[in-house]
Amino acid sequence: MENMINGYVESCMRVKHRITELTHQRNYLKQQGDMCSIEELDLDRRIKLLYCEYGQMQEVIFALRSYTRRLEKSAET
Repeated sequence: MENMINGYVESCMRVKHRITELTHQRNYLKQQGDMCSIEELDLDRRIKLLYCEYGQMQEVIFALRSYTRRLEKSAET
């Protein structure tokens, strides 16, 4: 179970890093006035989807950790 949680945590870090990269790219293109490239690359939608995915992954991590704690408590009693 702990391996699964660690996998989700690592994936969350990768998603967060990708959000940062895409946001920097979007901001750079916006500063250059290249709104066409932003639209062509569909950066706004991609960033939004990654935020949704990140939130869902956080929920899974929370659920797995809660489940692990419940198992540990039941094993103690």
